[in-house]
Amino acid sequence: MTTVSEVRAQYRHAGYRATGLWTAERIGDLLPARAASHPDRELFCFEGRRVTYAEFDGWTAAVGADLVRRGVRPRDRVLVQLPNCLEALVLQVAAFRIGAIDVPVVPIYREHEMRRILADCRPAAIVVSAELGARRPAEETDALLGELGLRPAVKYLVGGAREGWEPVAAEPVSGVELPESLPAHEPALLLYTSGTTSAPKGALLSSQALFAHLRNFREALGAGERTVTLAATPLSHLGGFVAGVVFPAFLGGRSVITRGWQPDEAVELIERERVSLMMGATVFVSDLVERYERGVAPGHRLPTYACAGAAIPGALVDRAAGVGISVVRAYGMTETAGVCAIAAADDPLERRRDWDGRLLPGLEIQAIDDDRAVLPVGTVGELRIRGPQLLSGYTDPALTKEQIDDDGWFYPGDVGLVDEQGWVRMTGRSKDIVNRGGEKFSTMDIELAIASHPDVESVAVTAVPDPRLGEVAGAWLVLRPGVIWPGSQPLIEHLERQRLAKQKIPVEWHVVREIPRSATGKIQKHRLAELGDLASQ
Repeated sequence: MTTVSEVRAQYRHAGYRATGLWTAERIGDLLPARAASHPDRELFCFEGRRVTYAEFDGWTAAVGADLVRRGVRPRDRVLVQLPNCLEALVLQVAAFRIGAIDVPVVPIYREHEMRRILADCRPAAIVVSAELGARRPAEETDALLGELGLRPAVKYLVGGAREGWEPVAAEPVSGVELPESLPAHEPALLLYTSGTTSAPKGALLSSQALFAHLRNFREALGAGERTVTLAATPLSHLGGFVAGVVFPAFLGGRSVITRGWQPDEAVELIERERVSLMMGATVFVSDLVERYERGVAPGHRLPTYACAGAAIPGALVDRAAGVGISVVRAYGMTETAGVCAIAAADDPLERRRDWDGRLLPGLEIQAIDDDRAVLPVGTVGELRIRGPQLLSGYTDPALTKEQIDDDGWFYPGDVGLVDEQGWVRMTGRSKDIVNRGGEKFSTMDIELAIASHPDVESVAVTAVPDPRLGEVAGAWLVLRPGVIWPGSQPLIEHLERQRLAKQKIPVEWHVVREIPRSATGKIQKHRLAELGDLASQ
């Protein structure tokens, strides 16, 4: 029997289709269609190498055929954990093309995080780099696969050789027919986010959700074929992958991709390539503004920066305007396939400075109280989101049930308000995370790793301000009786041995007599900054 909630969902979905936000388009068909329309047009430039739509289409077809030949089937998962390189784009697009599910994973994750991701994802194909600084990702992955008893159909290695690992295909594979892309309503992308829990959450996104975001994003930014996007964030991450290839291909435009964030290089690329759009966290635009204020790049400068993923001070928006950059603040997350509210470049400065964007078409955001009753417009409360860009669910059905209700509302744990014109302002988070330059980390995860050290009796980790990254992790410790504080280095080395991502390691360490708690025993993190630091005494 059809429930009332199901009937309401059918009406909402019909509305998404009627307005053109949902169509039958499949993300795996995007690149071949664009390559057929304009094969010789440049798709992206990476470290001086210019790649046309036709060239990239041919390479992804070859890699897709190789995946199929080696046993990867529709709905299998292809895990890509690479630094910024062309293979990071090729493998992801190839996965879409053969009806597999793309699983990009940021390269900063080490064994601590990857053990959980591999156990949940169980990929049929894996691609990593031979070296990543002092790390050997293939060796790390082999050890984890053996521990978990997993045997992928194929393992690709970029930048080296190792027994049991294959190079990424570069030439066409004959005699292999590519399967069809997955239907638009099925999940095509699996993204792991650990923002509010200690274990990474696997969020599933469909082609419908991705295309709804692309359409809304294009209209909000006034983007088109002439748009040139700079992609400097990790390509094995939703934001970098969208900026690097998905959004440019959707527009029929082009992108400029960097291996990493080098501000001086970025200024030169923006000027030389006539970049018109960049998106990312606060740290990138802050670096650009600082250089423009010093008079660097007297010619072409970046005109529009879409800032999401981290708080941006109003003063920085003002400074950006002073050097010719229109910063448009945005609000969104992995679970909404990108931003669900964003300002326009020609919106008044005070709106762009003080608000996190205007709701995109089809999206609903409400502020609610503790009983989930809707609050009056303009009242601060917990935010909930519904719309065509929403995730299909998590890989964990229990988590899906916990965070998405029967009426399709998603509860991200953010606190904020929505005004009568649909402008959104986030004022805080109901769940404790550190938002380091747009990468969100669970404080619980860091606390558990620190607490495993024998000298630590109790610990609390919270976000502390950082002028460049917005937030970093800070730790407050109570040492076991008789332990003399030796400085932070032994604990940092302990976290290294735990194989915690380096970005999660606290940069502030405080030794205190006790961790403040409420009457029910809950840690009162808002009081941590008030405590005296025994380490400095």
